[in-house]
Amino acid sequence: MKILSGFILLTVLLTDISLGQQTREKQFFNYDILNFYSDEGTNSRIDVYISVPLMNLEFKRSKSDKSSYISKLDINIDIFDDKGQKVFSNVSKEEVITKTVKQEYLSVSSQLFTKNIFLKPGKYKFDISLFELSTKKKYEESRSVDVEDFRANPLSISDVMIVSKMSLEGSKRTITPEPSRNTGGLDTFYLFCYVYNFSGDKQITVDISILNPESNEIFSKREMINSSGNLQNQIFVTVPANDFPYGKFTIDLKASGENITATSKSQFENYNPDLPFSTDNIDELIDQLQYAASDDEIKYIRKGKDEAEKLKRFLDFWKKQDPSPNTKKNEAMNDYYRRVIIANKLFSTKYTKGWRTDMGMVYIIFGEPSNVSRHPYEMDSKPYEIWDYYNLNRSFVFVDNSGFGDYKLVTPIWEIYRFNY
Repeated sequence: MKILSGFILLTVLLTDISLGQQTREKQFFNYDILNFYSDEGTNSRIDVYISVPLMNLEFKRSKSDKSSYISKLDINIDIFDDKGQKVFSNVSKEEVITKTVKQEYLSVSSQLFTKNIFLKPGKYKFDISLFELSTKKKYEESRSVDVEDFRANPLSISDVMIVSKMSLEGSKRTITPEPSRNTGGLDTFYLFCYVYNFSGDKQITVDISILNPESNEIFSKREMINSSGNLQNQIFVTVPANDFPYGKFTIDLKASGENITATSKSQFENYNPDLPFSTDNIDELIDQLQYAASDDEIKYIRKGKDEAEKLKRFLDFWKKQDPSPNTKKNEAMNDYYRRVIIANKLFSTKYTKGWRTDMGMVYIIFGEPSNVSRHPYEMDSKPYEIWDYYNLNRSFVFVDNSGFGDYKLVTPIWEIYRFNY
C-alpha cells in the first residue's frame, strides 16, 4: 500500500495532469508595455512586464532537486515598425520553480518576467508569445505601441504603471507592477510614473484624477515637484480602491510649469479577478451552490426574474458568507469556486463534470485530504482510494466499480455537511 501526504501532489505525480484548464475565459498570461525616457541616444526605454498565473502552468518534478517542481517556458518578443519590418527579436528561456503544486497555492500565485527594450520613437507592433515546453502549447498576444520622444517637449509624462504592492526598506522602495492593469482584487493600489522636465522650471504641479466609467471624478491628488536640476521626477500616488465599482477607469495626469503643460491619459480596469468562473451561465453557478447553500436558498436565487436579478441574489448569498465584508475579496466564495475548478480538473469523467462526482463533492466540502491511499491494481479488488481527514477524524472510501475512473463513495454521506470556509 502506497501512502503519500498531499492529495494534489499524488495526483500530479501519477497522472502528470495539466494545471492550465480554467472555466473563466482568461488570457494565459497578462502583460503591459510602458514607455519611459532613456538617456541612451535618441531611443526611449520600453519595459515589457509579463505575468503568468501558476495555475496555468504544468509542473513536473525537478530532476536536479526532488523537492521542487519546475515548468519551462520560452518567451518570445518580436517587434515590427510601421512598415512591417522586424526591428527586434528576442527569445528567453525561463524556468518557474515551486516547492508545492497544491492547487490552493498555484491558484493565487504568479510569476513576473520583465524585459527592457530601447527603441527610436515611432509606431510599432509587439508580438509576444509564450511556449510551454511540456505541453508544446503556444500562447500569443499582440499590441500596437506608440513609442514617444520625451525630448520633443520641455515637459512630458511617462506611461503610468499600475502597482499592486509596495514595500520600503529604509529609503529604498520596492514595487510590484500589475501587468493585467486590473485592480479588482486590491483594497489599495499605486500609480507610478515619471515627469520629465527639460524646461528649467523649478516648480512643477502635477494633478492626478481618476474618472469612473461614467466619466465622473472619483479620486484626485495634487503633487508638487521641486524639479531644480532634476530631469526625471518620480510620481508615486496611493489610491484607496475598496469602494471602486466594477468597470473601466481613466487616469488623467496634467503637469504644469510656469508657461508649459503636459498631459497623459491611460486606463485600468476594476473587476473581481477572484471569480474563477464566467457569470454568463448563472444557472450553472446556482447549481454548483448545492454543497454550500440550502434548498430554500437555491430556490430563492433561481426565482430571480432575469439573469441580472439571479446574479444579484447569488452574490448577496456569498456576501453573507464573507468573513471580511469590509474588503473586496470574498475569501469564502473564492475558496469554494477554486475547489469547484479543481474538482472539474481532477475528477471529471466522460459523462459527468467533476463537481458532480462523489470525489468532487467531498473535495469541495472538506478540501484536500490529509493523506490519500490509492489502490489502482490490486489483485481481486476493484480500484479504490481512501481519503483521510485527520482534522475531522474521518475517512472516505471510493471504489471504481465501472473501471472507467468513476469512483463512488462506499458509504454515502448521510449527515448534512456543508462547505464551511
